[in-house]
Amino acid sequence: MQLLSGPDLIIFADPQSAVGRFRGADPENLFADLEKIGIVNQIELDQSFRKITQTDVAKLSSASEEANYIAHQFRSAHLKEGVAWSQMAVILRSPGAQVSALQRAFAINNVPVEIDALALSLADNPAIKPILTIAQIALKQISLTPANWQEIEELLHSPFAGADAISIRQMRIALSKAEKLNQSVDAKTSTELILDALTSPSISIPWDQAAPLKRLNDLISVATKSLKNKGDISDLLWAIWSNATNYEGELLSQSWRSAALSGGTSGAIADANLDAVIQLFEVARRFTERMPGAKPALFINQLLGEKILSDAIAATAQRNEVVKVLTVHSAKGQEWQFVALAGMQEGVWPNLKQRGSLLGSERLVEIFRHGISNPQQLDAISASGLLEDEARLLNVASTRSTQKLLVTAVAQEDNEPSRYFTKFAGDEIEFTKSERSITQPALIAELRKILITAKSADDKEFAARALKTLSENGSYSADPSNWLGTLEQSDLRPVIDNGEQLRISPSYLESFDECAVKWMLERSGGRDSDSTAQVLGSAIHVLAAQFKENPDLTVDQLEERLKGAWSLIDMNKGWIKDYEYRRASKMLHKFFTWQANSKNKLIDVERSFEFELGAAKISGSIDRLELTAENKFYIVDLKTGQSAVSAENAKTNKQLQVYQLAVVENGFDPKLESNQVAGAELLFVGDQKAKSAAVRPQAEIDADQVRTELITSAAGMSAAVFTAKINDRCRSCALKSSCPIQPQGRRVIE
Repeated sequence: MQLLSGPDLIIFADPQSAVGRFRGADPENLFADLEKIGIVNQIELDQSFRKITQTDVAKLSSASEEANYIAHQFRSAHLKEGVAWSQMAVILRSPGAQVSALQRAFAINNVPVEIDALALSLADNPAIKPILTIAQIALKQISLTPANWQEIEELLHSPFAGADAISIRQMRIALSKAEKLNQSVDAKTSTELILDALTSPSISIPWDQAAPLKRLNDLISVATKSLKNKGDISDLLWAIWSNATNYEGELLSQSWRSAALSGGTSGAIADANLDAVIQLFEVARRFTERMPGAKPALFINQLLGEKILSDAIAATAQRNEVVKVLTVHSAKGQEWQFVALAGMQEGVWPNLKQRGSLLGSERLVEIFRHGISNPQQLDAISASGLLEDEARLLNVASTRSTQKLLVTAVAQEDNEPSRYFTKFAGDEIEFTKSERSITQPALIAELRKILITAKSADDKEFAARALKTLSENGSYSADPSNWLGTLEQSDLRPVIDNGEQLRISPSYLESFDECAVKWMLERSGGRDSDSTAQVLGSAIHVLAAQFKENPDLTVDQLEERLKGAWSLIDMNKGWIKDYEYRRASKMLHKFFTWQANSKNKLIDVERSFEFELGAAKISGSIDRLELTAENKFYIVDLKTGQSAVSAENAKTNKQLQVYQLAVVENGFDPKLESNQVAGAELLFVGDQKAKSAAVRPQAEIDADQVRTELITSAAGMSAAVFTAKINDRCRSCALKSSCPIQPQGRRVIE
C-alpha cells in the first residue's frame, strides 16, 4: 500500500459491512491503519441510494410454511406489482436444509429460482439424506442402537421406507408380543427389536407386517454386499438407489419419474428429487476421478462435514429471470427491489459459534492484536468479535433491498426466532396466517371448497361454472371425474356399538375437540413411544408428588433425586443432555417456589377417580388435590410443556372441568368428605423464558353444563364419522400421513 499510495490512489471502504474478524481482519482500526501509511484524506459518503419503503415481518410455524409464505409474497409481487423475478432474492445466513424447503415451495408456486452454489448443501436434501443414512449404516458409521433412534426414525419416515407413526406403533406392538411369546431371557425393548430387524435375515413376525423394515433391510443388505465387493462410492450409492422401492413396491426411480412427467405439485417435487439424485452421482463421479481408490467413508464424511456441493465443483451458466437464493456473503455488493431475509433462528442468525477452533487461529489473531495470552480473556474477546461480525452481516443483508424487505422466522417448540428477528418484529408478534397460493391447483382447491361448503346457491353455481370452464380448457384436476376421495365409506357402523361402554380420559378431551380424527387414530394405536420430554414430564410429576409424604423437602434434595435418576430419563449425551438437565432443574425450582407460597392444604397427589355419565365411564387421576380455607376442594394440574395456554383458554379447559366434576360426583375410592369444589388451576413450569411458574386459574364449574358438554363429547367419540380439523397443533402432528386434509395424507383418499 505504501508503494501504491499516491495522488491518484482512491480506496473505498465501509467498516460496517466488513466481515471476517475471526480471520484477522480489523474493521475498527481500518482508518487508523490507512493513516499510518500516509492516506489521511477522507471523504464520507453519507447519502444512501437504497430507500426501503416497506419492511414486513412474518412468524411462521414451520420451515415449509415459511418457504411457502415467501414464495407466495414473491409471486404476488410479480403478478400484481410487476416486479421482475430477477429483482427478488432470498438471503440466508448459512446453507442448510432450509434451501430444500425453498426449492420445493418455489416449484409448487411456479417461481423460477436459482440457488447460489454456496447456499445449497446436498447432504441436507430430503431426497439424498436417506441414501446417505443407509450408506452410513452399511459402513458402520451409524450404529443401530437406541442412542441413534432419531436418525433411524427419520429414515423410516422417508419414501425409502414409507412408514408413519401408526405403522411404527403397529410394528412395535407386533414385535413386542412375539418377543413375549418366545419367552426370551434377555427381553428387548420395542425400539431394540425394530433396530435388530433392519439387519436380521428373519424376524419374529411375518415380513408383510413390517414392510417398511423389510424395505430398509433389503437396502442395507445390498449396500453391505457392494462394500464386500470392494466397489467405490458410486457403486455403493447405485446399489441403494437402484433397489429402493416405495410403499407400493414400485421402484422409487420409476415412481418419481412417472410423477415428474405427470406434472402438478407432486410432479415438481419429484422432478426436484431426481435432480438432487443426479447431482449426488455427479459429485461422486468427480470425487472418484480426483481421488482414485478412496474409500466410500471418506466421501460420506466430506459430504456431511464439509457440505460438498455439486454446483461448487464446476461453474454453471447464469440465468436471467430467476429469483436468487444465496447467503449473505454472496449477496454482498448486489441489490434487488424485493429481498427476503429468511431463517432468523436462535443459534443460526446470529451464529456465535467459534470459528477456526481446531488450530486456534482466532486466539492467535487476538494475541497479536491485544498482546494478551489469558485463555478466558481471549475467548471473551473472540466472542465479542463474532457478535460484531454478525451485526455487520445483518447490516449487509438488510441493506440489499431498494424498496421492500421481508424478514421471516419459525417458532416451534425447540426452534425459536432470534434476537435479530425481535429487533425487526418486536416481542408481541403473532403467527402470520398463510394465504392461498396464486396457482391453478390452489385456485381449483378453493373452488372445490366453495362448491362443497358454501351456503349460498349463487356461490355454489359460481364455483361450478368456474370449474367447468377450467376443465373445458384442459385443466385435469378441475374435472370432477378425476377428483380423489369420492369413494363411499367402507363401513358405516359406529366405533362403539350400542350396549358397549366408552371409557373417557379427561386428558384426551381437548385433543378430541381440536381434531376428532387425530383423537381416533391415537386411541387406536397411532401413538409412538414416549419422547424424552414426556419421560421428563413424568419424572417432574413424581418428584412433585413427594411433598405429600415429605412436606419438608428442600429444593436441594429434590435436585439431588433428579440427578440420581437422570441417566434413566434422558438418553442423550454431551451438551444436549446438560441442556435438558438444566431445563429440568429450572422446573423443579419453579415448582418448589410455588409450593412454598401455596396457601391451600395438600390433601392428596395422583388421586384416582372414576364415575359414570350416561353410556360413558370417565376415569383419571388428579395431580394435586388441595383444601382451601373454606374447606372446599381445589385442583392443581401440573404442566411441563414449554408454553402456557392463555388465561382465557384456561377458563374453559375441559380437563380441569372434568376434574372438578369428579369432585362434584365424588367419584373417588375412598370417598371425599364432601363434594364442594372451589375451582382449579393449570400450573406451568416448563417455559424457560419465565422466571416463575405460570398459574392459569379456572373458576368453580356449572356442573350441569359440564355434564351436558361431556355427554355431547361422548356421543362424538362413539360415532361412525370423525372430522379432521386444521388447528395450531397440525404443524407438529405425527399423524399427518394419515390425515385426509394434509398433503402427506394423500394415500388415505387415493
